Amino acid sequence: MNAEKLISNGAGALISIAALGAAAQLSIPLSESVSVAPITGQSLAVLIVAQLLKEIWGTITIGIYIVIGILGAPVFSGFEGGWEKFSGPSLGYFIGFIVATIVCGLLARKQEERFKFYLLQMLIGTVLILVCGWLGLFRFLDAKASFTKGVLPFLPGALIKITIGAILLSVIRRFKSFMKAV
Repeated sequence: MNAEKLISNGAGALISIAALGAAAQLSIPLSESVSVAPITGQSLAVLIVAQLLKEIWGTITIGIYIVIGILGAPVFSGFEGGWEKFSGPSLGYFIGFIVATIVCGLLARKQEERFKFYLLQMLIGTVLILVCGWLGLFRFLDAKASFTKGVLPFLPGALIKITIGAILLSVIRRFKSFMKAV
């Protein structure tokens, strides 16, 4: 990899880590009787990172973000960090972020940059995050309660985030095309 590409990817990773931390603060708290975690902008940011940085640099970025949070930086929702926050009910979702980044990053590399493919990639990534989150909750709840509190409350927001993500990626694609033409 040439130095220019390395610098570009490194800068993209740093900006993405900051965006992930900010997106985690875009939070809608839900009562514990309804959900195990708040609705946040994290999954949207994760899937955009996967699309823009692809599987390798996207995964490095998500991994660094998670490590920074585990070490105590307040980058998780509610300006929290630390091992307890990471290893609690959200652990499966964090694992899902990594799995979705790998899969969606690979898809982004292979598919055309078009709105319908962005929608498909965002849908696949969201399903992966929610399935990992659901499975991660088995440590605390039975399968039905895990689904009821760990997947269902997130579905309406997921549809909105999938649509917003596909629109944002289309705008970014058009902007990049415009900048190349200039």
